[in-house]
Amino acid sequence: MKEARKSIEEKLLLAARRLFCRAGIHATGVTRILEEAGVARASLYTHYGSKENLLKAVFDTEANMWFHWFDLDLPHLKCSPRERILALFDLLEKWFAKEDFFGCVFINAVAEHEKDSRWVKDIASAYRDQIIDRLRSLVVESGAKDPDMLTQKLGLIIEGAIVTAMVTQNSQRAYIARLAAEDILRCMEYTLSPAENSASSAAPASMEPV
Repeated sequence: MKEARKSIEEKLLLAARRLFCRAGIHATGVTRILEEAGVARASLYTHYGSKENLLKAVFDTEANMWFHWFDLDLPHLKCSPRERILALFDLLEKWFAKEDFFGCVFINAVAEHEKDSRWVKDIASAYRDQIIDRLRSLVVESGAKDPDMLTQKLGLIIEGAIVTAMVTQNSQRAYIARLAAEDILRCMEYTLSPAENSASSAAPASMEPV
């Protein structure tokens, strides 16, 4: 059975994301995107209107992947908040193993310093901040006494894993990052997380001998 043909929108999104990650946003022109996608020039303007709108669509697509993880996939796991943090690295490993994994467009966009296109960096930074905020919420649920520091540490591990996986094309970098996260979580100080506090309050008090 033949694989379903990708739509023109999908071809443009995939080609743009691949080129934006590998060659850079500013270095990638419309002509190169069209050649990579194998579509006519009119297709881009019909479906997106401009390279800028295509870039925004790429940003939206990647952000939605992260938001789905934090808002839907991770909350539904029947495990402790700390185990939920580690499960994020399992999701990263699945992402790294996909054929269409080309790194993170937000990391690459923020790394580019073109004064004439400040809006690109601003949009990418805004999305990245939303992702980090969701990670921090997960950390707060874990009961970490210093959630800001733990979030920064985990953020560095995650971003390092993404870049390394892109360069090496090895999805196992996510597993190594998970081990590093386990070490950090093991060394952090915790109070009872809100979930653990709730469970503790609901549990019947033990009878103490008089």
